[in-house]
Amino acid sequence: MTPQDTTHPSPPQITLERAIALARAGKKPAAAEMLRQVVAAQPLNQAAWLWLSGVTSDRAEAEAALVQAKQINPNHPSLKKAEQWVIHRFSGQAVTRQSPVSETPPPPKPAPSVKPPPPPPAPERPVSRRLFSSINAFAFGLAVLAVIIGLLILFFGLIREVSGATQHRAAAPAPQVEPSSLLHAELDTATNTHNWPVAISILEQLVASRPEDPELEAQLAEAYLNNGVDLRRRGFVEQAKVNFEQALALAPAHPQARREAELAAAYLRGAAHYQAGEWAQAIAQFEQAQAEDATYFNVADLLYSAHYNHGLAEQAAGRLTGARAAFEAASALRPDLDAPRRLLADVEFAMAPGTPLEPTAAVSAANRLIVVGIAEQRMLVFEGDKQVFDFVVSTGEPGRDTATGDFEILNKIDLAYASTWNLDMPYWMGIYWAGPLQNGIHSLPTVKHTGYKLWDGYLGQRVSYGCVILGDEDAKTLYNWTEVGTKVKIVPSLAGWSPDGG
Repeated sequence: MTPQDTTHPSPPQITLERAIALARAGKKPAAAEMLRQVVAAQPLNQAAWLWLSGVTSDRAEAEAALVQAKQINPNHPSLKKAEQWVIHRFSGQAVTRQSPVSETPPPPKPAPSVKPPPPPPAPERPVSRRLFSSINAFAFGLAVLAVIIGLLILFFGLIREVSGATQHRAAAPAPQVEPSSLLHAELDTATNTHNWPVAISILEQLVASRPEDPELEAQLAEAYLNNGVDLRRRGFVEQAKVNFEQALALAPAHPQARREAELAAAYLRGAAHYQAGEWAQAIAQFEQAQAEDATYFNVADLLYSAHYNHGLAEQAAGRLTGARAAFEAASALRPDLDAPRRLLADVEFAMAPGTPLEPTAAVSAANRLIVVGIAEQRMLVFEGDKQVFDFVVSTGEPGRDTATGDFEILNKIDLAYASTWNLDMPYWMGIYWAGPLQNGIHSLPTVKHTGYKLWDGYLGQRVSYGCVILGDEDAKTLYNWTEVGTKVKIVPSLAGWSPDGG
């Protein structure tokens, strides 16, 4: 692969970065799929669980992701916001769980009354006593009737009072919170914390409900612009360009959005030319971006690398004047590096009257040989008939195998950059082309904005995506020893190879 694509990201760390970029660009289904891969590989990755809860369209999965995140670190500062966001997103869905609020049980039904058996007949009493008893019974009945009437009056009065209070409450409806008010409050929080993906999501809902409001469209355009700038600063220029274009679709006359979109387009065109080895075209695009913004993400390093590779190509084609100009430009961009100055001296020596046409370095390169054994994951280095180095390496993983055959060092870059994956690759030595891409030998690559070192601890295993990976010190040693034109031989096994037999 080319220096900007020679090593692909190693899951799950780079997969998480890509998923976050997709989520911020609004591509939530693709982001959710990548996040599921991350949590499957790293069940304790709390950031991945939190992001998954925010992008998945499945409520059950979002709630399960939050539970996992809480178990890892219940004090994480983003947990509360994540919970609120999940509640907001799924507020319109029916809750399948039983409500935790218990209802007041109905009063127990009165037990059915049982009529007592009639008492045994009393013996005959005298008439006077029977009359007295009848009068007492009549008085008792009147008293009971009076009590019953009083209770009925009290009961019906209570019913009227309760009914009137109920009707009064029904006539005055309970105050309701306007949904848009909640959205505006959440929008303020997202804007103040620079959480532009959330701000974009809320503004899209508000614009959909009030499409005639130009102020909301202007706010949405500004959110897309800010999200794009944030992505661009972290190296995700392609996703940033999408956001700038969305901002321009809403506000075509926005000057900053137009400038950012044009800069991103120039940068990406330069990266495409760089990837194809079209150095002059890549230089033109990178210079355009640098002229507009000298601090644009990694443009200075890419411009140096394009000039350096252009010089190597011109030198190999015998166009020494062009090679000299390219090495001078590379040296001016990176005066701290020795390689362009050394190659510039070689070219000027070759251009001087009465000197050989080929630089003297080519003579030493003809006596040097690098041999890589795939089965052994070893590299043997020879100068003439003498073995000078023996290094442990990592070659391409199965399915992305490093090619076998006879090659040579095509170019050398002190610090190559893979713009597609935002990777730095120290001590780059290109060895062969695979279609429009180039594979090479280099040190362990690192993620530019985090410093995370890929494949650290895996040397001696087939883990790369086609390149030959060395440890840091071994790569530096080989880089300083070798020259452009040094022969490279990659064989299936060192057991079937010998320095004499080839």
